[in-house]
Amino acid sequence: MIPLLCPICKDSRSKQIANDIFLCKSCNILFNNAYQQLPYFADYFSAEYKNQYGKTYEDDHDAIYAASLLRIKKIKKLLNNNLAGKSLLDIGCALGFFCKAAKDSGFQLVEGLEISEYAAQYCKEKFSISVTSVDFEKFLTAKKYDVITAWYVMEHFANPFAMFQKVYSMLHNDGIFACTLPSYFGPLFYCHRDIWIKNHPEDHRIDVSPRGITRLLKNIGFVKVKCYPSGYHPERFCSLASKHKKIYIKLSDSICFSDTIMVIAKK
Repeated sequence: MIPLLCPICKDSRSKQIANDIFLCKSCNILFNNAYQQLPYFADYFSAEYKNQYGKTYEDDHDAIYAASLLRIKKIKKLLNNNLAGKSLLDIGCALGFFCKAAKDSGFQLVEGLEISEYAAQYCKEKFSISVTSVDFEKFLTAKKYDVITAWYVMEHFANPFAMFQKVYSMLHNDGIFACTLPSYFGPLFYCHRDIWIKNHPEDHRIDVSPRGITRLLKNIGFVKVKCYPSGYHPERFCSLASKHKKIYIKLSDSICFSDTIMVIAKK
């Protein structure tokens, strides 16, 4: 029998969480052994997105743009609040709302990668931002960037470890990598595991924890890694947490307890 290997560290020691979901005992990353890539059509940004969130991606511009500015604020701190002359590549840039926020914030060069030709063309025409319509796995360049971002993208790759390594190789020394990822160190996994398992996306190869992703990125070569909750859902934890939301948020911030997290790493 062929041993089941973790896609991150290749260790065979794991604990079964659900039928096809395992927790690696070595690197503390959850991996989906039944992972499969799903087709990504243009209507994701309209009908499919509206089905999930009640509005189209374009209608959600203001909220996405505001969230983008908050992410850029965190990135700027590691760049000494100086974006002059800095370059940024956004992997999976969608319609380009984060790219637009980065451009407005002062980045000198902003580029995007997006597998949807529709979304790539939208970003080019609407915001005059250079976008290459290609899968990051197939993207080849000799360029180095000061900042590379990937918002809810890295978990979708069949070999995420190789993609993290690729990001590292494309950064200047002292460059910044920022991303958001699904985290199992959060209220949904710990308090409503049956719902978490039932709704786990089949195209998510991995789920991380703050400790696991920090170890992973430092093993690749990043010297500084910081994790932040990217959302707060006290109602998923318990009724008492909902009544004392400020305390819950403070606790979540202190241990990065969240269903999704933002990770910022410095090369």
